[in-house]
Amino acid sequence: LVRVRLCLLVRVRTWLRCSPPPQFALPLLLDIVRLVAGFALLVGGATLLVSGGVTLARRLGVSPLVTGLTVVALGTSLPEVVVGGLAASRAEHGLLFGTVLGSNIANMGLVLGVTSFVLPATLGERLSMRELAWLLGSLALLLLVLLDGQLDRVDAGVLLAAFALYQVLVLRTPGEEGEAALELDDPPETRHPWLFVVGGSLGIAVGAELVMQGGAALATRLGVPAEVIGFTVLAVGTSLPELAAGIASGLKGQAEVGIGNVVGSNVFNVLAVVGVAGAVRPTVEGQQPLVEGIARLDLPITAAASLALAVLLGFREGSGLRTKGAALAGLYVAWSLWNFTRG
Repeated sequence: LVRVRLCLLVRVRTWLRCSPPPQFALPLLLDIVRLVAGFALLVGGATLLVSGGVTLARRLGVSPLVTGLTVVALGTSLPEVVVGGLAASRAEHGLLFGTVLGSNIANMGLVLGVTSFVLPATLGERLSMRELAWLLGSLALLLLVLLDGQLDRVDAGVLLAAFALYQVLVLRTPGEEGEAALELDDPPETRHPWLFVVGGSLGIAVGAELVMQGGAALATRLGVPAEVIGFTVLAVGTSLPELAAGIASGLKGQAEVGIGNVVGSNVFNVLAVVGVAGAVRPTVEGQQPLVEGIARLDLPITAAASLALAVLLGFREGSGLRTKGAALAGLYVAWSLWNFTRG
């Protein structure tokens, strides 16, 4: 921890020496404003899109379970898809992989850690074998397709096919994911659902553009690799819907919803977000070191975090549930700080 603090101090001093403070501060502030505005539009756009989509589904007679597992789940995860697709289209695959894996770790550390302070019983729920299998299996599949040092459209097709299988299995035997979908608050009926759908889609598109611009500029200005900004700033921003859902479920005493949301979101990120991004634009020549670094270091770290979460949830006896939550949140903060020292 001392070494991490020293590395961060050296990096901050380097930033301040490289640019005069007045010239550095204003562009940095504008980058942060773009990021905050982009995240607000992403969250607000997703909320509008889900509200309009749920209203349309009800009018078409779709069951609440199917609506929750499709319209609501996909709508709240659409910001990650759009940000990932934009990143890939501009050959910013470092932002793509950083956002996906960083969001997964944020879901397990930050989201569950904060939720446990509201409702400690959240960390009293065990991961089922199916949930653990999909968490680790999705990461193993991503590692397998990245072993050749690239992400091409064949790899993207494999990931999307696996996600389609996951969706079919969840719809047939919902398990925890289905309970989470049913117990989340239903958005209210809207009189003009198509306006909500269009408005939400536009909000997500503009928000994703602002997030991409702000994230790429922030990485350049701070002199760190793009994936570091993805692992930290973008990951937290795109995890805001899961954090809000976790806190809301905790306030209502729905402990199992938090775990179900984390599992569903993490599997979606790895299979669907990376799959869509790879289909939009594969990695380009010269990005092999980036992909190899993700496969060699960051994927194993994410898998280890998933296993650690499963072990932590296995010990549910005793009264130290908030302590476990604090440990998760603390480890996430330490991991985030470490990312800034590796660039």
